[in-house]
Amino acid sequence: MLRSGIYRALISLNPLLRRYNRGQMSSNHKSQIIRAPSEEPITGTKSVFLAGTTTAVGNVDWREKLSESLVEHPITIFNPNRPDWDSTWREDITFDPFREQVLWELDKQVKADLVVVYFHPATVAPISLLEFGLSARVPGKVIAIAPEGYSKRGNVEIVCQKHGIEFLDNIDNLHEIILKKLSLNR
Repeated sequence: MLRSGIYRALISLNPLLRRYNRGQMSSNHKSQIIRAPSEEPITGTKSVFLAGTTTAVGNVDWREKLSESLVEHPITIFNPNRPDWDSTWREDITFDPFREQVLWELDKQVKADLVVVYFHPATVAPISLLEFGLSARVPGKVIAIAPEGYSKRGNVEIVCQKHGIEFLDNIDNLHEIILKKLSLNR
């Protein structure tokens, strides 16, 4: 696993970051976060893959905010967003870090009980559309969020309607919907 020098140094110096990187935030938290490309064992009773754009919503990473809202539940969260991602990496099948990332994402989407796909209006998100399509035919597997302004919103809405997929205009109630779909309501 390649890591940028700065990220590697931070992880080695900070025990909290090491626990966070391994999905062990604290003993008080029931959730587990598994970040790409980790292959650590799943500890949650249910799992969710957070697909979609990496664009922050109001300078807040939607995956981090959602993960924090789920800490009290026995959920394993697969988060493909990598703090060590290097924008110079080639998106090429022969480039090992890229190939490792894509294969990790494909594997974890299949393993997850639920796939959440968020389409930010500032992006076209072709990879998110691909991820959405891969899971769309599996009943109960996907929640799609496409706010007004997302250029392919109509396509996403039609697929959701045709396949009985939960469609949301925003991420405001996503936490509650995930708990309901995974039967983890208190």
